[in-house]
Amino acid sequence: MKILMILIRWPWGVGEVVRSISKEFKKLGHEVDVIAREEDLKKYSLISSIFPIRRKINELMKEKKYDIIYTHDWSTTFPLLFPYRIFKKKHFCIFYGNQIGHTKIFQNLVGKIMRKNLFVVGDLNKKKFPHSTLVRNAVDMEKFKPLKKKRIYLGWPEKGTEAITREEVLEIGKKLNMPVLIAKNLPSEKMNEFYNQCKVFLSFPPRASAGALSWMEAMSAGVPIIIGNYESESYLFPIEKSKNVKDIENIIRNAKEKNNRKWLEEHDFKWENHVHKLIEVFQNN
Repeated sequence: MKILMILIRWPWGVGEVVRSISKEFKKLGHEVDVIAREEDLKKYSLISSIFPIRRKINELMKEKKYDIIYTHDWSTTFPLLFPYRIFKKKHFCIFYGNQIGHTKIFQNLVGKIMRKNLFVVGDLNKKKFPHSTLVRNAVDMEKFKPLKKKRIYLGWPEKGTEAITREEVLEIGKKLNMPVLIAKNLPSEKMNEFYNQCKVFLSFPPRASAGALSWMEAMSAGVPIIIGNYESESYLFPIEKSKNVKDIENIIRNAKEKNNRKWLEEHDFKWENHVHKLIEVFQNN
C-alpha cells in the first residue's frame, strides 16, 4: 500500500507515534510519506490550514495515487471533510485524546462523520464513538532501553498539558533531597538518555490525554519508579498513581523499585501490533 500521513507537528507524542508506525509499515513493505502541517505547510491553526491541506493532498493524490490517507487528530482531518468530504473510503483518522472546551465540538463532528474510518487510542473516546476501532499506543523498546548510567534524578517532562507545575515538581524534589531533571523541548533522540538518568519519573497527563507514551518510554528505559495519576490509560500500567500533587512526596518515599521494562516485554504494547490492527481495518473497510 501507498500511505500518506498528516500530523500537526513533529515534536512530542504524536510525532513519536508517526515515526514508529512509519518504521513498522516500511518493514512490511508499504510506502509511507508524511506531511506535518506546521513544519511543511507553515500553517499553525485550523482555519488557516483548511484549503492549503485540501490543495496539497489533492495534488499528491494525483501525483502518487495513495491507497490510504491517514490523518492524526481531528484538526488535520477536518480540512478533508469540509466544505465537502473527499477521498471517503481511502481516508482514515485517529484521535489520541478526548478534547475539552470548544474543540470538543469539532472532534465530535469529525468523529461522527468518520464512523468506521476512525481509530481511537483511549477508552473514553471508544465510548463516545462506538463505531470506531480502539488501538493502543506502544513503545519502541529498541530506541528506549537501559544504559549504564547512574540514576539520581527526579525526572519530569515539562509540557503545556501536564497537570502539575514546574514549581510543584521542584518543591517535591527539594523535600525529597533529590535533584530535578526537566525534559523541556528535548528532541526525541535525546529522551532515552534523559530517562536513563532518572531514578524516579513523574508525569501527570490531563484527562484529555490517552496515550501514556511518556510512561511507556520511561518503563522501557528501565526507570525503576514511575509516578502517574488516575487519568489517561493509567490502569493499564503497574506504575504508582497519585490523586493529587500533595500525595506525591509520600508515594515516592514508600515506592518500591520495579523492573518496568520486563513488564512491558511480557505484554503486547508493541508498534507492530498497533500497525497490524490499522492494516486490518484499512483492508476491510
